[in-house]
Amino acid sequence: MRPLQNILDIYQFSSFINEGKSDYSSLPWWKDCIYQVKMQLLSDKTTTSDNLRQKARDYASNYIAIQTELPYIEKDQFLDALADQVEKELEDVSFDQRPLASVAAQKARTSIQERPEEMFIKLR
Repeated sequence: MRPLQNILDIYQFSSFINEGKSDYSSLPWWKDCIYQVKMQLLSDKTTTSDNLRQKARDYASNYIAIQTELPYIEKDQFLDALADQVEKELEDVSFDQRPLASVAAQKARTSIQERPEEMFIKLR
């Protein structure tokens, strides 16, 4: 039953895309794809906010490659829609790969004035 349901969901997704609608977030197939791509992005240690969109497109392309029900889908429209959704859901995630102690030390360094000796009046 799952392959048939996926075919129906994909057909409905394609019709939504062709009509210009964006109400495909309720489709189980779409949710599964978003979940798989997000899990791969979060486990990838080379993901940054700069390459997030391209990596989301690459992982979605891999997802399409393993699905047997996707021979007729518009891949570019699908990849763009998915990349937009993933960027929106992961916009608040920090992809900084440095250890937390290093990040805290960097923040502490920026709070120190450059020349603290000029903070006080020198008496002669």
